[in-house]
Amino acid sequence: MVSAILGMSLIWLWLLPDGPSAAPVKPPAAPTQPSSPQSPSVSDNLPSPPQLRVVEGKVPRNATFAQLMSSHGFSPETVYQLVRASRPVYNLARLRAGNRFELEWLADGRLNSFRYQVDSFKYLKVDCSGDDYRAELIAIEYEKRELPVVGTIDSSLFGTLSDLQEKDQLALDMAEIFSWDIDFNTEIQRGDHFRLMVEKLYLEDRMVRYGSILAVEFNNAGKLYTGYRFEDPEGEVGYFDDRGRSLKRDFLRSPVKFSRISSRFSYRRLHPVLRKRRPHLGVDYAAPTGTRVVAAGNGRVRFRGWKGGYGNQVEIRHGNGFTTYYAHLSRFARGLRRGSKVVQGQVIGYVGSTGLSTGPHLDYRVRRNGVFVNPLTLKMKPSKPLKPEYRSAFRQVKLKWQQQLAAIAPPPEQTHQASSAHGFEADFIY
Repeated sequence: MVSAILGMSLIWLWLLPDGPSAAPVKPPAAPTQPSSPQSPSVSDNLPSPPQLRVVEGKVPRNATFAQLMSSHGFSPETVYQLVRASRPVYNLARLRAGNRFELEWLADGRLNSFRYQVDSFKYLKVDCSGDDYRAELIAIEYEKRELPVVGTIDSSLFGTLSDLQEKDQLALDMAEIFSWDIDFNTEIQRGDHFRLMVEKLYLEDRMVRYGSILAVEFNNAGKLYTGYRFEDPEGEVGYFDDRGRSLKRDFLRSPVKFSRISSRFSYRRLHPVLRKRRPHLGVDYAAPTGTRVVAAGNGRVRFRGWKGGYGNQVEIRHGNGFTTYYAHLSRFARGLRRGSKVVQGQVIGYVGSTGLSTGPHLDYRVRRNGVFVNPLTLKMKPSKPLKPEYRSAFRQVKLKWQQQLAAIAPPPEQTHQASSAHGFEADFIY
């Protein structure tokens, strides 16, 4: 019996676990056998994700939302569901031709999502949510880079920027900044040069669009023009020269962008139709029919209609005794009527050849206190001076950009070396 008791005690002591300081003993893992093809694994029993089909494109011209969806096989009921879901955030009746869209199908043919580029800053996203759809507007998040552009004009501003692999929009933006000081139709010369800092907005390392020009120097016929973008604490944004004077004036130098002058202000011009010498108290800008014509300044429409040999004409009365005239228009801007209030830069009509005219052009005239004056020699004071309390903040901004512009290599060294962009349009912005 004693021997039996001692034996049982030894067995129990061997089976007890070790103390805390001892490492746990793990039993050896059993060898695994490869599963046979006939024996499905656990993952094989999980449902596979639905297969999606995606189509990207641009809204066709004159297409409604219903027509766009119908062309891809969706029923009127689906169209109604999407319109109803989107209505609180966006009206799908306002689709614009050329804007991008994306459709995503589930494997069973149902619509999983619809996306539409509303503008350069946001897009509409409509996703399937159970038996219904949910819509939201989403801001497009760009990577913003501040980059230099420098060049010397050989034939034209557009041509120079094209050589630099930049887009025409940059030329338009630069001309807009100096539109009160430089007539880009007539005053640009070979050898003029510029350098600027501009925001470029990128998606996945591809440039999509320009942001704001931050600072620019333009040397025109030996005269240096400068413009620095400044936003004051009140949120007002403008461009100012190195002395803090606003570049904005009461009147634009030209109501047509990038055309050419076919006839200047004169008291004895040979009329091309009547073949008689008579005063031509305006400036003719030759441009293709349909080119936009904008109001040279803020004012109110005094006349809109047919004016004999001037054809379709708009007259705008401004402050300080000024009236401007826009003649030979092919048509008027939609909604423009006598008494309409217009702002500087607003489209009021389109270039044409109505009345006594030998070709499409704009006859632009300015009258001050009842006397016609030459628009090309008209000098205007800045319309919005910088407030005194913001001059110190502006000087800091100006100094920053002056230093960055000074660090840019001169135009001859960089004119044909500025190709740093990776394309200008993303395949899809989402």
